[in-house]
Amino acid sequence: MALSTTDFIDVLHENVRRMDLVLLSTVPVLLLLVHALPEPVRRGLAFRFRAPTLVTAYTSHFVHLSLEHLLVNLVGYILLAGVCYVLAVLADRRQLFGMAITTYLLAFPLVLSALNLAIPRDAIGYGFSGVNMALLGLLPLLLAEYTEQNLNPAVGVRHAPSLFFSGLVLVSLVALPLTLLSVGLAIAAGFVVLLYASSLRTSHRESPTAASESVLTGSSSGWADQFFIGLIVFLGYLFIGFPLSATVDGAVLNTYAHLLGFCLAFIVHYLVLELGLLDATETADVQR
Repeated sequence: MALSTTDFIDVLHENVRRMDLVLLSTVPVLLLLVHALPEPVRRGLAFRFRAPTLVTAYTSHFVHLSLEHLLVNLVGYILLAGVCYVLAVLADRRQLFGMAITTYLLAFPLVLSALNLAIPRDAIGYGFSGVNMALLGLLPLLLAEYTEQNLNPAVGVRHAPSLFFSGLVLVSLVALPLTLLSVGLAIAAGFVVLLYASSLRTSHRESPTAASESVLTGSSSGWADQFFIGLIVFLGYLFIGFPLSATVDGAVLNTYAHLLGFCLAFIVHYLVLELGLLDATETADVQR
């Protein structure tokens, strides 16, 4: 099977829907409109951990108190949502992406705010980064699905945890204080990665037909490039969501909420795929 860059561009152009792009663009518009509100109003929409309300539990995730914070999350959303959308469309997983991003926008703000109350503190929480981290958690699943559909049939969603746990290794070593717990978490996650890597090698050996159908070669330029773009975005954004310093411009990054968004998004939709909850309704609509 040989695919060219022209094939990739043509297929992408044929399957990207304008309405999808319009719907995705409503999020940046909403964030900009909220930021246009007077600062006292925005502070009133932030989540106060000592005086939480159901309204602010939701609205706080769309509030930013500085332009820099807003721009970082806007760029993050455009990058993550864009890459996830392209991978989903080309992997016949448009419905999964639609369900996921709807869940992240409607349900995750309330869930993340509620779970944040597990750590008592006298502070306010705000910002879209928890939702962005949820999109990051979806990325390993879409990379696995994209690879199976377009690059190598021997790879499937069952291998997605290898990338997810690789991310946890980086988070444990970069974002968490160097303690016995963080080192233990990194070792445990690394062990899981090795198990999945071994499983992938076994799949290749036991399925020579699938291995021979792999198009991860120079002739698949464009298709392979999209995979590597997704992989680079995944690994690179981990350092943005979990930086070496948790303090930026006097504010403390809520890495706990970042980790919750990242892990919950992956776990929820990994179970959706593994249990086949979308298989009965999702159809392959990619025009090739």
